[in-house]
Amino acid sequence: MHTHTGLKHKRERGEKLQKEQRGSSYKKALDKVTFVAGILGPFMVIPQIYAIFTTHNASGVSITSWVLLTIVTAPWVFYGFAHKDKAIITSFMLWEVANLLVVVGAVMYQ
Repeated sequence: MHTHTGLKHKRERGEKLQKEQRGSSYKKALDKVTFVAGILGPFMVIPQIYAIFTTHNASGVSITSWVLLTIVTAPWVFYGFAHKDKAIITSFMLWEVANLLVVVGAVMYQ
């Protein structure tokens, strides 16, 4: 009976490892895509920052929204440090800089 249980466990463990290995290429690809998106995302705010600072006009910018975005982004930075996740740290630090630049511009030019 113990032999049967041991063999069953070994078979189930082998099946689980095979499933994990099949999923690992998907996870690796997903990790790469999300890392790139996490880095590029904050750069999507550059047109807003550029518009504020070149026109010296932020009349259409909601300071409240951008301040709140800055606040809700901050815990992600701490989360990244707590989990030693460079992708999260990098991405959300970039988001914080972008958000803060919009806030500073909005305060200066509204």
